[in-house]
Parts: sequence; structure tokens; C-alpha cells
Amino acid sequence: MKSKRYALLSTIIIILVWWCAAIIVGKSVKIPSPIETFKALIVIIGHEKFLMQIGYTLRRTLIGFSIAFASGVILGVLSGLFQPVYYLLRPLVLAQRSVPTMAVILLALIWLTREIAPILVGVIVIFPMIYSAVVDGIRQMDQQLLEMAKVYHLSAKKKLRHLYLPSIASSLRAVAAAAISLNLKLSIAAEVLSQADPAIGSEMFMEKIALNTAGVLAWAIIAIALGWLLESAVNLKVISWMKSWRTR
Repeated sequence: MKSKRYALLSTIIIILVWWCAAIIVGKSVKIPSPIETFKALIVIIGHEKFLMQIGYTLRRTLIGFSIAFASGVILGVLSGLFQPVYYLLRPLVLAQRSVPTMAVILLALIWLTREIAPILVGVIVIFPMIYSAVVDGIRQMDQQLLEMAKVYHLSAKKKLRHLYLPSIASSLRAVAAAAISLNLKLSIAAEVLSQADPAIGSEMFMEKIALNTAGVLAWAIIAIALGWLLESAVNLKVISWMKSWRTR
């Protein structure tokens, strides 16, 4: 309950600071007031293509996240259990962590169509996060539990099911939620540059071209709301997965 009160208080403070800044600047092109932004938000939501626009962005985000998540979990498990696989993949993972995000976006736009490029961007940036969380989850396993598993001659399948997967799920919980929110931001950034249509990113760019700063902020608010929903959904899914493995 207290966390909700603090969140509400923080939101009110942000709006008040925003309002004061808009009054001081006095130019809606630079800083529109919260009321102007709210009006722009209503116009955007009321547009006939609104659901299609957010739908295509969400589709790209979820496809990219799903590919990164699946490959990160599978390769992470293999790397955590087998050192040769870990050292074989290490240069690739290090390169993916180090490459600038803008370089990834630009290369994706060169290699792929504007509709598919945002998906590749998400996969390349998100994969190392998921992969590292899985590897860390396996390596941080309680050694006493592993010794006990050897004493009772548990099969590799049972060890994976009852020991490794619950540990991986615990490690993945926070990372996966942050990763899908980051993936949404990356997809929108790639859409801005690629002008993928329909999409949130391309609509943001069009609002910028029209010098409609309120429209840009309105789309940003929509993106924030979508990111929060995606994070909550992933958190609930991972928690559900953890409970299901513990009760089996």
C-alpha cells in the first residue's frame, strides 16, 4: 500500500515540475503543458489506426523478445553445464554486449527490411542479458544440493527439472522483466529510423516533423504504459513458472 502511495506522490511531483517548466518556457513547441499533452493523447487513442499501430510494435517486440529469450535460455543452459560451450560462445556474447546500440540499428536497417529490422535489434541486444542470467543461475547453484543429487543418483533430467530450472527462473525474474521493457524501447527506436509503418516509432517521427511536441510526449506516455504492462506480465509469468516447478 505504501509503495502505491509513494508512486502516486512521485507522479504528482513529476507533473507539477513538468507544468512549472512549461509555464517558465512558455512555448508549447519546446515544452507543452500536461493538459496539451493529455489532449494530444486523447486524439491519438481515438484514431482509427491506434490499435493497429501499437499492435505492430508489440508484435515486433514480442517476436524479438521470444527469439532472444528462447535462444538465451537454451544456450545459457548448455554454457552453464558444459564449459567448452561457454568458452565457444564467450566472444560472441562479449561482442554483442559491447557493440553500440545505434550501430546495431543501422546495420539491421542495411541488412533487413524496415519491418524486420526492429526484431533483429531486440534479439542482438536482449540475448546477452537472458543468456548471462541463465549461466549465472546455474553457476550459483548450491553445491550441497548437487552433492545430495549425486548421493541419491538423480538422473540428469530430474536434476535439470528440480534443481537447475527453479534456480534459473529465480535468476531470470528481474532480468526478463527489464529485458522486455528495454526491447520495446529498442523496437520503437528502430521504427523511428526505419519508418516502419504502422508503428509507434514512425508515428513519433511524424509528430516530430510536424513540430507537435505534445504528440511526441503522448506517444512516449503510451510507450511507458505498454512497457509497464509487459514487465508486469513477464513477472507474473516467471512467478507462475517458479511455483509450478516447486509443486511438481
